[in-house]
Amino acid sequence: MPESPRSESRSERKRVGRKRLPPLPPGPKLQFVIANRPEDFKSNAMMRQVRSHVMYQHRSVSPSGSVRSLDRSTRRRPDTRTPSPTTTSLSDGIIDETDYSLMPGQNSHGMDDFGILYQPILQSAPEGSRNIASRIIASITAEPVRSAPATLDHASEFPFTTRDNVVSQESLAELREQYISHTDIIFHHEPQWINTVCSYRMSFLSHVSMMCTYQDLAEGFLGDSALTECAKSKVLSMITDSMRTQAGQTEDFTILSILYLLISEIGGHNERAIDVHQEGLMRIVHERGGLSNLGLDGSLATFLTVVVLNSTVLRGLLEPTPFHSFTPPRSISEFTVQPRLISPLYAPHGDLTPLYGTCSPRTHGIISDMHNVTRIFTARWDYTSDAFTSISQQQLAIWDNYLQQTLFNLQKLPSSVNDAAPDWIYESCRLAALIYCISLEEASQQNLDAGNIYTPLLAALYSALQRTDLDSCWGELCGVLLWVSLVGGRAAWPSVSLPRKFFALHSVRASLALSSRYGEAVVEAQRNMLRVQALVGVK
Repeated sequence: MPESPRSESRSERKRVGRKRLPPLPPGPKLQFVIANRPEDFKSNAMMRQVRSHVMYQHRSVSPSGSVRSLDRSTRRRPDTRTPSPTTTSLSDGIIDETDYSLMPGQNSHGMDDFGILYQPILQSAPEGSRNIASRIIASITAEPVRSAPATLDHASEFPFTTRDNVVSQESLAELREQYISHTDIIFHHEPQWINTVCSYRMSFLSHVSMMCTYQDLAEGFLGDSALTECAKSKVLSMITDSMRTQAGQTEDFTILSILYLLISEIGGHNERAIDVHQEGLMRIVHERGGLSNLGLDGSLATFLTVVVLNSTVLRGLLEPTPFHSFTPPRSISEFTVQPRLISPLYAPHGDLTPLYGTCSPRTHGIISDMHNVTRIFTARWDYTSDAFTSISQQQLAIWDNYLQQTLFNLQKLPSSVNDAAPDWIYESCRLAALIYCISLEEASQQNLDAGNIYTPLLAALYSALQRTDLDSCWGELCGVLLWVSLVGGRAAWPSVSLPRKFFALHSVRASLALSSRYGEAVVEAQRNMLRVQALVGVK
């Protein structure tokens, strides 16, 4: 049946050419509406300001811990899709008129596959993380607001000075300085590195998308907030445009931008997105002739290696072939063993004395025992059939007995939870050590992946680790934090839960805090973890 002329005209007028606008930052609690004529009160820009202000006030007074919100939190949203620009096309990245600096409206509590509800301890991030992120997105990507409605002829439109335009015209250089100062508290970047990353719009925005992911975690949300989704879409659009040129397909800043998107996805549960990003990176590395040919004086190759190996450990995979022959250049500072490098996965010459005085004696005892467990376990199972004859059955029995006795002793260690002043670092190490030793004791990788074995321990570790000083990455115990996070992240990986996101993102954060100066040590620790996991799989 043919449509009537009236319905045809209505369909033709349907939001023609509507552009979705970037987010508005929060304003002061009291705002005045200024207009020169009555019809100004009905303008799209004015109404958007009012809606945004009302929603900020509404969200600020809404109860955060109500039963209703807990019930709603168990409903999952679809995964955030972030396809790699190397294999897929992307729309123009336009987003809706949501105020993206608001709190995310999705799962604020993680429910694992076995029905355990993980209650996050919300940590206060530096003031204004969402505010500065939304302003940067607006400054990089915003278009001028038009005075005429979208249905009117384009010729009748003219730029209309509103607060939207004031935001979009902020100096990007000033925002960059604010952002670098702001995120230094979170990520502990080397000044030269973060200045390089933020000197290019695409990698700058990609770093912002990663920061938004960490902000989502700090606020206790399992999935991506609207602001994070916005940042990711904008970055992907920019990467897609860059990949259309021959130079852009392989340049260093394209690699950087994809890497920060990969970090954002490591914290999620969309493994397909992780695969696609890594495949795109591997293709670029191949076209550049290998990791040694990447730029930024070798720091880009180290950064890429650390991020990919971290993802590989968490997912229980084998080290990708292109990385086998790569060793990060050794910095001068690495010739002197620093306490913050020492962990159960890395201790040159087996010397853990640099850790004396950085933790309690019983924490040091656990770290020392776990280093011995790592060393003995790999010696026990990492042999060829020819070498086996040189190891006596008596020696093998001694090693097996040591591993069993260590687990037995761990189970007898007291918890610190009920102490007058709980030592949460000790408690985190104790729980991580139990998970670590149980995984080594299991007979097959199938048992290692059966997340229900670790559910009570993971819940306790998640709770304990949140109570430590994560802002400092444990200071001189940063290497130990990396081990704890990798152990927790690997055990939690089979489930879709907040602990999985928590452990994964903090393992990346700890590895990056160390890798700028001690890349070789971090990669060696990651490879030792991969080696242990591979041996558990064939035990």
